[in-house]
Amino acid sequence: MKSVVDRTAIALAIVGVVGVSGCASYPVPNTKVASSEAAIRAAHETGSRDVPQAALHLKLAEEQLEQGKKLIRDNENERASYVLSRAEADAELALALSRAESSKAKAGTALDNVRAVRSGAPTRN
Repeated sequence: MKSVVDRTAIALAIVGVVGVSGCASYPVPNTKVASSEAAIRAAHETGSRDVPQAALHLKLAEEQLEQGKKLIRDNENERASYVLSRAEADAELALALSRAESSKAKAGTALDNVRAVRSGAPTRN
């Protein structure tokens, strides 16, 4: 009976060591930091701050980027990777919402021009 207990204890010790070393060896997600920063920069450049829904997601992305950097400093790289992925996704959503709003505005202008042409009034650009 004692040998079963000894084997179980040894097995648990090995699993514990492997588990701890696995967590410690997760690489620093530098590429995720860079891609999140790039997505946030792109969202800024397209005017996401001017579209309320896009601005919300841009703000979330910025907060998540900072949280991810803090997690990296705290050596929680795996968790940081997930947070940075969310930051990038929110920034990309902000970018898409901003572009959609811009497209909607351009479509509205084009529709107004079509109506103006049909009625004989001057068009606007």
